This record gives sequence, structure tokens and C-alpha cells, in this order.
Amino acid sequence: MTRREMLNGMLATLLLFASGCVVEDRSGRRHDTYYYYPDYEIYFYPRVARYYWRERDEWRWGPNPPPRYTLRDRDRVRFDWDREPHRDHDRVRQKYPPGRRDRD
Repeated sequence: MTRREMLNGMLATLLLFASGCVVEDRSGRRHDTYYYYPDYEIYFYPRVARYYWRERDEWRWGPNPPPRYTLRDRDRVRFDWDREPHRDHDRVRQKYPPGRRDRD
């Protein structure tokens, strides 16, 4: 492994750690930062670099969203949640309905 490859690997690792934000409330519960794309009903969890989406009433996940979607930062909302938000999808969807234009 060359020195340049090692440096690139270290930089990538640092970026992964820096991309997720963890917030703790007074109850001691941990809150992680998530991004939600309401028009597509897709979540992104930056701390683990994972997308969540629903297909045929089942939640799927992976390092990339399905290729049929083009996700743009301007189309997302950011929030802190104390568990994986797709588990509370009805509540998230009600708060951030598709077509909403006040993004982060």
C-alpha cells in the first residue's frame, strides 16, 4: 500500500466520523442526525452512510439509494431522532409531507 493510498484511507475514515452528528437530550437518550427526502420517502443516516427506502411495504437499506432516484441536498430535511426514523415513518411523513418546499 502506498503512502498516498494510506492517506486517502485515513481521510475517508475521518470524513465518515465527522459526517454524523450525535446529540444527547437531558433524559440521556442519544439523538442522531438523519436526512429525509419527503418526495421519495427515503432516509439517509450519515453516521453509518446508509439509505433507507420502502419497496412493496418492506424497508430496504444500502449504501446508495435506488438508482431510479436522483436525490439533491436541497430536497431534504434534517432532523435529530433517538431511533431509526423509518420505524416512525407515519409520524415523519405527517410532519414532512411530499411536495413541501421548506427544506434545510
